[in-house]
Amino acid sequence: MKNANVLVLGGSGTGKTHYAGQLLGRMRHNRNGRLRVRPGGVDDLSKLEEVLACLEEGQAAGHTPGETWTGIRCELESDDGTAVVLEWPEYAGERLFAIVDHRTMPDEWRGPVRSASGWLLLIRPSSLKLYEDLLVRPTNIEPQHSDSPTAIVNGAGWDDRARYVELLQMFLFAAGQSTYEPAEVPRLAVVFSCWDELNGDVSTPEQLLADRLPLLNAFIRSTWRDQAWSVWGLSSLGRPLRNQKPDEDFRTQGPENFGYVLRANEVTQDQDLTSSVAWLLGV
Repeated sequence: MKNANVLVLGGSGTGKTHYAGQLLGRMRHNRNGRLRVRPGGVDDLSKLEEVLACLEEGQAAGHTPGETWTGIRCELESDDGTAVVLEWPEYAGERLFAIVDHRTMPDEWRGPVRSASGWLLLIRPSSLKLYEDLLVRPTNIEPQHSDSPTAIVNGAGWDDRARYVELLQMFLFAAGQSTYEPAEVPRLAVVFSCWDELNGDVSTPEQLLADRLPLLNAFIRSTWRDQAWSVWGLSSLGRPLRNQKPDEDFRTQGPENFGYVLRANEVTQDQDLTSSVAWLLGV
């Protein structure tokens, strides 16, 4: 079997858990996707049973606890019979950005980072932390000065335009990848999650990356070869769900009939939630 691992990188609240439930749920039932789980190919789906149960009832799943670190291993096959292994690390989103804030790569990250042939980076546009700069600040506002002789810098107050660049740089270093030449491995898929929250304000994922995260856009284009990275829009559920009040349409029609992805320069919704993973795996 071909060893092809995908490392899923998602901060807190980016929808990583819902995506895992929808993705693995569909592959297990072979619904509308390029990839499917081989018979007996999932070692343990108990970690996602609560998520799957909530979705089947039309309810949102809870947050992954901060101390969680478990993995899900799936043996998959594509439409053309290609066999691959999908390693899905499961962890709380807070641990991802703690790597940048603490300037330390935990031991449990080192193995997956080095072995992964593809990185899937989930970013939620509605929760981006973007500070004003000289290019966007109104020119008629006078700067506010302080009389305090002490300069205070909040090290945890990263602007996400810089934080995602720093995150990828740390992961490239941990993976032993040089940036002297554009990278081919690992492949990178930037996935903008909760796309339905944008309400049509942005036309394509590529436009969103260029407009809201220009520093990240420039870094990726200069670090990865053109064919080794891509950008996607994702709505795992297609609509917001609540924890207590079930969505009757979602429950009646089933989770497999909701959710979609958008490719870089496309506005057409594709219900195949496995597309970005299939692209990362090269199948």
